[in-house]
Amino acid sequence: MSCFTAAFFCGECKKLTNSLEDLLFVENDGQVGFCSEPCIEKYYNPLVNHFEEQEKQWRSDNGLADEEVLEIVGMPVFMDELLRRPSEVWRLELDGGDELHSFIAHLEDPKYGEFSMMCLCLLYDNQPSFIICASATKSSLMLENFQWGKSLTNIRDYHTSAEKNENKGHMEIDESTMMELEGKKSRYLASLIEDRSPADIPIESFPLYEEYFEPTMMDPDEIFKKIDDEGDIIYTYIKAYDREGVSFYYFIICYRISEGNEANTDTLIPIVSFPSVDGDMYRLYKSGELISGNLKN
Repeated sequence: MSCFTAAFFCGECKKLTNSLEDLLFVENDGQVGFCSEPCIEKYYNPLVNHFEEQEKQWRSDNGLADEEVLEIVGMPVFMDELLRRPSEVWRLELDGGDELHSFIAHLEDPKYGEFSMMCLCLLYDNQPSFIICASATKSSLMLENFQWGKSLTNIRDYHTSAEKNENKGHMEIDESTMMELEGKKSRYLASLIEDRSPADIPIESFPLYEEYFEPTMMDPDEIFKKIDDEGDIIYTYIKAYDREGVSFYYFIICYRISEGNEANTDTLIPIVSFPSVDGDMYRLYKSGELISGNLKN
């Protein structure tokens, strides 16, 4: 038997790991994996700066530096429409075989009227995995900059394919796993009740904050990873909000379940979610390894 064991490492910080499951990939055939989303951001930062500076210069040269519609870039409701249901998808094959995709959505809003949202991105399982740059415009000249490469002729086929890949994440949970989940949920709820302050948001009011669940999952401010007392991998999603002048945090505790023997086939199952205005709760739940924070993605 050999004294050597396989090892893999993060493409940015070079941190070693003995399992591919501990690495994140942003492209299906990508050879570079990452230990965390901050490392993904650092790795692609030169590319992000390159495209953002080019757009900034083009807008300045063509009198479009201050388009009002740029205010909506990054707003979840518009970004979700762009990334999930694009009106156009363009594919550019770069030298070396890498691919860059341009997504375009033609939208309408009472304030801005008709406009287009655009982004350049990388794909994983036919879905955007990393956004290199995002923009919005009412100018057909600006839009032409994102109509780059070869257009997908049948956008319905793309939508169908993307939906199939998205649905792959909807796993069926067997009875024993469900019982395990319920037990873990009960334990985390008991800890939540014990740790929370009487002055915090009442538990009976939690359903009034359910609208913050999806934005927190889709666009968290921070994600922490840790091993709990039972040896299971737990992810905590955190996002700060302001509601009628009151600032609060929304937390989602997720449990990682392995779907099979293949690498990168694990699924995160939310087990507890709740709001809190208590800074002590934030300090308590931001424990573990920070794997994401303030990302464009």
